[in-house]
Amino acid sequence: MNIKRSALFVILITVISCNVFAQFAIQYKNVKHNYGINLPKTLELTELPASNNCDTLVCKDKDGSEMSITAKSDPIYKGINGGQLSSKSFMPDLKARLKNIELAETYTMDIAGEPALYMKVNFKNDDMDGVVSQFILIKNGKIYILRLVSTKDNYEKFSAEISGYLFTFQFFESTNRTFYKNELYNFVIYFPTGWNFDKGSFPVQANSSKGTSISVEVLKNNEYEGMTSNDLDEDTMVDALKSQFTNVSLVGKKKYTIDGHPVLMLKYKWVQVAGGKNDATIVMHYYLIKKNMMFIIEGKMKEGTKDDERLIEQAVQSFQFTK
Repeated sequence: MNIKRSALFVILITVISCNVFAQFAIQYKNVKHNYGINLPKTLELTELPASNNCDTLVCKDKDGSEMSITAKSDPIYKGINGGQLSSKSFMPDLKARLKNIELAETYTMDIAGEPALYMKVNFKNDDMDGVVSQFILIKNGKIYILRLVSTKDNYEKFSAEISGYLFTFQFFESTNRTFYKNELYNFVIYFPTGWNFDKGSFPVQANSSKGTSISVEVLKNNEYEGMTSNDLDEDTMVDALKSQFTNVSLVGKKKYTIDGHPVLMLKYKWVQVAGGKNDATIVMHYYLIKKNMMFIIEGKMKEGTKDDERLIEQAVQSFQFTK
């Protein structure tokens, strides 16, 4: 059995049985509108209308892609939340600025513990054939719009690079309740607001009232030196899991990047029989390697709870190293 194969069996047996500065990030604070967010150091930041009086933060990438955060008060938003918003209300403004537009996707999600409207719109005008996506939420009568704009060719890459940072967006009063920072392994992760976890424990596990959980574990082994998650043997990992549990099947997988490091996600369906009924649990394992350490983030939920799957994904994408 080779190094990778033997290490993976150990991994699977183990897995299943306030200011934060990431290595490639800075923390931006907006006192006027009471929010903070981690941002890549590579972005060029501009505060409008003026520094220290920022209503709109514009963050530009070297390829021209742009992220912005706009906050403003409006009495029409008093007493409502982002979950009550409709994409139809925001299409006229986008059409006026971007000309030919088409709504590609919309749904309600969670940002900083608040319901938020998500919209993805394709557009085409004289200047650009592109994509804009935006997250719209309301807090204390203010509307906050987090927006990404890029060409169609660059959008997927830019979105993948920036999405983890977007989910570090927090209002000041909620920040201390949601993030977990580990000084020993030098990482931070933002758990969904309202989930319970022990800030002093490791491995750490956050639990929702519905029984969904997110946990983080670290395995140290010199055999990981020089490896990334791209080197992992997926078949070996699946076989090892099946050897430990019955009625387990692989139902999804993907690879992407978090904080500059490749990540492998394997998604399983685990069926248990209790009281004559089949009880299906969805388990997602995210693997990330840094130096001689394997970081494993596990999300676990009952089958059919799609909203919780989105919360798990947001938490995973917020993971960042602090050194």
